[in-house]
Amino acid sequence: MDSESKILNTYVLDVLGCKVNQYDARQIARLLEGFGLREANGPACPAGGLGADLIVVHTCGVTATAVQKSRQTLRRLIRKNPEAAVFLTGCAAGEEVIGDLNGVDVRVAAGAGWVQMLADELQTFSLPNPDFHLPENADELAVESFGTQTRAFLKVQDGCDAGCAYCIVPQLRKAPRDKSVEAAVAEAGALVKRGYKEIVITGVHVGLYGRESEDLSLSELLAKIVAVPEIGRIRMSSLHPAELTDELLAVWAASPNMMPHLHLSLQSGSDGVLQRMRRGYTADEYAATVLRARAALRQRSPEANGYSRCSSRPEGDFSMPAITTDVIVGFPGETDEAFEETFEFCKQIGFAQMHLFTFSARPGTRAADMPNPVAPQVAQVRHQRLAGLAKEMTMDFNRTFIGQTVEVLVERCQSGICSGVSAHYVPVSFAGRKDLCGTIVPKTISTASSDGLIGE
Repeated sequence: MDSESKILNTYVLDVLGCKVNQYDARQIARLLEGFGLREANGPACPAGGLGADLIVVHTCGVTATAVQKSRQTLRRLIRKNPEAAVFLTGCAAGEEVIGDLNGVDVRVAAGAGWVQMLADELQTFSLPNPDFHLPENADELAVESFGTQTRAFLKVQDGCDAGCAYCIVPQLRKAPRDKSVEAAVAEAGALVKRGYKEIVITGVHVGLYGRESEDLSLSELLAKIVAVPEIGRIRMSSLHPAELTDELLAVWAASPNMMPHLHLSLQSGSDGVLQRMRRGYTADEYAATVLRARAALRQRSPEANGYSRCSSRPEGDFSMPAITTDVIVGFPGETDEAFEETFEFCKQIGFAQMHLFTFSARPGTRAADMPNPVAPQVAQVRHQRLAGLAKEMTMDFNRTFIGQTVEVLVERCQSGICSGVSAHYVPVSFAGRKDLCGTIVPKTISTASSDGLIGE
């Protein structure tokens, strides 16, 4: 396509994948609207995504299935908008399975400087506002809005070099890099002024923040963010067990704005499997981290742990904080004995919620070529067993809230029923009005299930 003759006025943006990708997509929207484009399926241009001048697909590459879905999304949008300029961005933008598609004009893969590269490509076209200025570090372009979402994401870090055997992300996102403290704090303040009651601190591997600096750490960044005037809830995305330092726990425990919900990725409870995964910790070390976290956060007041002032401190081993995790079933070399170790370890920890994945080889990773694969039917049975345990543990955790009054961030209301999440990130639903969306309300819990809570 001759970019010099193509005038861009409207765009359609589709995003696949994780919280980081969702954040990136909002950066892309901010960039496009800064250059004067309007969303083709937005209120100012109600064409339902048809007839857009520009297509942008922000891709996910974490699995082979995600890459294929990115390809399908791209082809669908090209069929809808055959005259549009086509930009491919994100983790899978450099993948051969996508790159050979006809009609792709520009590919901007994830990595340092990707926002500036995208801006440079856009400026080869005719734009309504070509003089839009980016910050000196374009990757720190602040996100001002998350559309209809009641929760905002704040990406403070990108990239990873951990080298887990099953993961392709370090090859796609490249070396770790940090957002400056000044930019992160300013963005948090802007999100507060926009009315967001909860901010999720996120990154590709957020625990790596400050690793290359002698005078900067994740705990110090967090201390500055919790000090932002009028800031509401703060939630942290997934951490590696070794990254939950005493300093970070101290900031977490001292601030009532930090939610009593900690996502510590486990992946396996078998030391042998963890070693082959290259996770860098043992099951005992993981368990010790959980004990430290529970001890630190249980010292907080009920209000700091997400209970209303009229609620008594709950009793029981599952009361606070909520520890959630990820587990991969069927990793190469996982024997029956190794799976039983994982099963018993998860039961011992008592997770509030578990996200389960059956191993699927990602081409280009170490695990893809490992010997002793687990038969699919065996992996399926193991997945079902662990899913049953996960449901029981979630039910046990959720039952501790019956009779308690918890604070609920209302995310949606439909047909007189509102739903949202508690401080512990447990889904709560109750009868309510639409104008409660985006607010935090106290609800006394009357019913619990493995799916969530019902409030009065």
